[in-house]
Amino acid sequence: MPLLAVNHHYFRASSTGQGIYPITPDALISEIALLRSRWRIGGEADILQFCHGGGTTEAVCILTFDDGLKEQMQTLALLDKLGVTAMYFAPTAPLLKREVLDVHKLHMIRERLSDAELAADLQLRFNFRAHVFDEQLLSIQYRYDEPLSRKVKYFLNFVLDPVARLEWTSQRFVEIFGSEQAASEALYMSAEDLRVLAGRHLLGTHAHAHLPLATLSATHARQEIEQSLDVLENLSGQRPVGISYPFGGQSAVSASVFETAKELGLQYGFTMERGFNADSDRYPMALKRIDVNDVKAWVDITPALSSK
Repeated sequence: MPLLAVNHHYFRASSTGQGIYPITPDALISEIALLRSRWRIGGEADILQFCHGGGTTEAVCILTFDDGLKEQMQTLALLDKLGVTAMYFAPTAPLLKREVLDVHKLHMIRERLSDAELAADLQLRFNFRAHVFDEQLLSIQYRYDEPLSRKVKYFLNFVLDPVARLEWTSQRFVEIFGSEQAASEALYMSAEDLRVLAGRHLLGTHAHAHLPLATLSATHARQEIEQSLDVLENLSGQRPVGISYPFGGQSAVSASVFETAKELGLQYGFTMERGFNADSDRYPMALKRIDVNDVKAWVDITPALSSK
């Protein structure tokens, strides 16, 4: 069976149109109706069935939500009402440290400051304009962003030394938002939220501190995955069998990362390589996934897939 996975992050009724781009309740309802016109929306049992070579010829779609955001808990009642389900992949560092992850600090900062303002600040502090960017890589990693936005995001996520990035984002975040602990508690799922998801077999890991695993040492990458699994198991009594790799693009994942995840007992992993997963190229630890913005294009080609 072909397996399509659609990824989401923020779930809000409105957006400033900068930094944070949520799916709204109405948009999620419309998306599900569109998907259902061609695909059956399934759950983790379908993922495992696909990975193990079982299933039918029907096209199955999986809805996923990354980052363990508190607002995603609001989707449960909506999805229940529609008779569908989703998988939620949560990082565990916010639960232990009551801190806002770097990636979300950046989202929140970019919601308040323009990319031009950020670029000027990065130029002043880190000589941002001297870096030579791979435009093709940027277009893949951040296909929905404007050119300057792509460079700002990539520079912060992949170019800056982690210590320098943490110092910069933390300073700017506190200047704008104040208490990090209060922001963290409002932004992320609680221990009880995670237990609810685990009890319904809807919970996977998003590693510990949402770092691009392929950029870390082998030991550090292993620790990031293993610690998250231990935390979620201790919290809920269930050890997740699936992972969504942080960032998920070609700069953030590798064959080594996939093998490490498998060695730690995980049975499947989602990347952000766009596409559907076919029986002919099944690799459970590196499943393809599309962004919510890609949905219509992939629904449109489903008849060709179903006829094979």
